[in-house]
Amino acid sequence: MIDYRAIGRRIGLYRKRKGLTQADFSELLGVSESYVSQVERGIAKASLHRLDEMACVLDTDVALLISDNVIRPDDSVNSEVSAIIRSWPKDKIDLLISLLSCAQEHFKNA
Repeated sequence: MIDYRAIGRRIGLYRKRKGLTQADFSELLGVSESYVSQVERGIAKASLHRLDEMACVLDTDVALLISDNVIRPDDSVNSEVSAIIRSWPKDKIDLLISLLSCAQEHFKNA
């Protein structure tokens, strides 16, 4: 059975990660803000075509929106990280890299 509420939650999560309001997202899709709200709450059922359009706007794969059992390819993870840190200054990116290096060393020795 398809869990439309879970799909809606994932759409909302990716939308927020992208920094879009429901109004922004609906405008990019050419639909009403009410429709986006209904999809995110699992009330309205988006067609596969519409889900694909949403995935394109959100720079993700439609499979990530419709299933929580998808193993994400590395470039999907990389694009998510890139989207998050895109506007960060160099010193904050350097700090993140240092933290990741420390974590990697910790996991090697654990």
